[in-house]
Amino acid sequence: MTDTKTNTIAVRTVGLGKRFGKQWALAHCDLEVRQGQAVLLAGANGSGKTTLLRLIAGLHKPTQGELQIFGLDPQRERLTCRESLTLVGHEHYLYSQLTALETVLTWARLGGGDLSTDQIRGLLDEVDLGDHRNQRVGGFSAGMKKRLTFLRTKLENPRLILLDEPFSALDTAGQQLIEEWVDGYKVAGKTVIVASHNLPRAALLCERAVYLKQGQMIWHGKSSDMVQQMGLAS
Repeated sequence: MTDTKTNTIAVRTVGLGKRFGKQWALAHCDLEVRQGQAVLLAGANGSGKTTLLRLIAGLHKPTQGELQIFGLDPQRERLTCRESLTLVGHEHYLYSQLTALETVLTWARLGGGDLSTDQIRGLLDEVDLGDHRNQRVGGFSAGMKKRLTFLRTKLENPRLILLDEPFSALDTAGQQLIEEWVDGYKVAGKTVIVASHNLPRAALLCERAVYLKQGQMIWHGKSSDMVQQMGLAS
């Protein structure tokens, strides 16, 4: 397999922190992720994983510290940074009255793409929603909505992919689909950051891991070492 990693820094944080009121959700975070790497963010609920992803995505403004996305400040170069990444989080942002086909067509047009109906059907087939393409997404299960939302990572063709609990609400086939796509993104030289509670599954996808506790980064290293060194084994 070709090594697609480069010396390009995809994400760099220095002393990054975010406070909501008097509560620090993230503090003193120093992180460096190179292009082509896959990094796992681990930690309990409220540890700061989602906050960090949303800071990287430009959805939160840092309270302190520095953040760069491919060498750019997302607060000053918001549009350029936003176009370079995709965040798939807990919120689906789906229009319940649209069908799956209409949803993907809308995403493609908003992104300046020109996909044919057949191409969109092919994408829906990839996420096992082809037979449901003419159904309104408001009636979809949580897992079906997750599959549909994940299609955005292909439509937007980002350099950086942020995944917040990507395995939640998915059956085994859906989880395997996420793994296949992430593996493909790594081969293509894209950078992936995954926040997940499913540590055994996510650790296999990522070569590096970061463990957060109460907003502090308390460990980082090889994902294969994390479970043993952090005492997370069941």
